Amino acid sequence: MTPNQLDQIKKEQRRSEAEALRTRSEYKDVVEALDKVFEILPEELHDFAKFGEIALAHELGHTLVKGDKGADAMDAEGKLYEYKVSITNQYNFNFNARFPDWETNKARIERHWENIEGAWIGQRDGMQITDKAYVPTSILLPYLLEHFERTKGSQLNKNFRMQKFKELNNV
Repeated sequence: MTPNQLDQIKKEQRRSEAEALRTRSEYKDVVEALDKVFEILPEELHDFAKFGEIALAHELGHTLVKGDKGADAMDAEGKLYEYKVSITNQYNFNFNARFPDWETNKARIERHWENIEGAWIGQRDGMQITDKAYVPTSILLPYLLEHFERTKGSQLNKNFRMQKFKELNNV
């Protein structure tokens, strides 16, 4: 290797190290602010995905429920709700892998919605909810069951966009 090539490699290395330092300092304020957030945030809410749920619960005046199965939040009357929050206008209702027989799939989906009043979806920009929609279980569950009964994919997953979800409830 020639001296010029060695010099070029060293320059590239220094440039790369400088870029890494700049990037680290670019996020310094963000990391420090989030550290402060995590100091006051209950431990069960430390999951980054929960940030959207926190924003929607705040918007609706709900309280988040513990756990990651079943309902996500509860209103002042004790009614439970499923939440889906997105920054990309994609709201997935996923019930995992499809079983070979429809009755088992149907029972799993129905069991999920037991005691859940309905589903709220929210469009998020940062921690602000910019759009939201609600569909009660009495409308959403029959729709999901019909959808999954007539589809054949290996996963029981239904993706909504905000407008399509609103249309379920004639909004």
